[in-house]
Amino acid sequence: MMKVQNPYLEQSGDYWYHLGLAPTAQVKAIFHDVKFVCLGGKSKRMENFAKYLYQALDEPQNSFFENGSKRLFNISGSAGRYCMYKVGNCISASHGMGMPSFQILLHELFKLLTFAGCEDVAFIRIGTSGGLGLEPGTTVVTNQPYSSMLKPYFTQVACGSEVKYESTCDEQLTSQLLACGKKLGTKITTGNTMSCDDFYEGQGRLDGALCSFTPTAKMDFLERAHKDHGILNIEMESNVFGAMCKRFGVRGTTVCVTLLDRLQGDLVNTTKCQEWELQPQAVVAELIKTSLF
Repeated sequence: MMKVQNPYLEQSGDYWYHLGLAPTAQVKAIFHDVKFVCLGGKSKRMENFAKYLYQALDEPQNSFFENGSKRLFNISGSAGRYCMYKVGNCISASHGMGMPSFQILLHELFKLLTFAGCEDVAFIRIGTSGGLGLEPGTTVVTNQPYSSMLKPYFTQVACGSEVKYESTCDEQLTSQLLACGKKLGTKITTGNTMSCDDFYEGQGRLDGALCSFTPTAKMDFLERAHKDHGILNIEMESNVFGAMCKRFGVRGTTVCVTLLDRLQGDLVNTTKCQEWELQPQAVVAELIKTSLF
C-alpha cells in the first residue's frame, strides 16, 4: 500500500488545492481501484487520451462520468490548474509544462492515492521530446533521467539548501512498454533522457529571443550528452518525475516521441506532430490492456 513519507502531514485535514479535492469518502470511492496513472503536459492531449483509453478498454463502467451521462468528467476542472479523468482503473491527467508544475501535481496525486488506499500503482509520463541522433517520429522509453548538468539526479532546493535525489525509472515497466511498442510495430527504443528547465537556452537552442552561447558550444554540449551519457532525447520533466517516484517508492517511467533530431536543428516544424503524438499513447494503452485483462 502507498504510504506518505512526510511525518508532519495531518492527512485528515488536508486539501489538495491544485486538484480541487479533499480527503472525503466520495473521493476514496472514486479512486480506490487505480492501478495506472498516465500523465502528460497538455490538458487537451490527456483529455483525448482518456477518451481513447475508454474505447481501448471497452468502456469500463468504473470510469467517472458527468452526471446522468456517459461523458468522462474532468474531476479537477474546477481548480483550473490540471485536467484529470478516471477511466476504469486508470487516471489520465495533465501536468503542465516543466518540472515545478509536475512536482506540485505529483505531491497531490501521491497524497490522494495514499488516502484512497491504492496499491501497486504504476506512473507513466506520456509526451513529446527532441531527439538526439534518432529519426524523428521515434518513441523513446527512458532508462535513466539526467539533469541539464548531465547528472543522474534531481537537485531539490528546500529552505535555502540543495538536496540531491537519485532519479531512476522502473526497469520492468520500461521493458514492458518497449515490448508493447514492438508488438504494435512502433518505431521504439530505450535510452537516457535529459530534462531541462527551459525549452530554449536550457536545451541549447539558438532560436530563442535571447542566446548566451555560440553554435559551437551548443553542438559540443549536445554531442557530449549523446555520446558520453547515452542521452537519446530531451524534454523538461523526467528528472523530477524519476526522483519523486523513487523517493515515494512507486514504479514510474517516461515514454516520449521525438519530433526532431536536435543534432540537425532546433525548429519543431513538422506536420506530423499530431500523428506522432499518438504513438506513445497507443503503447501505453496496450500495456494497460495487457495488464488489466
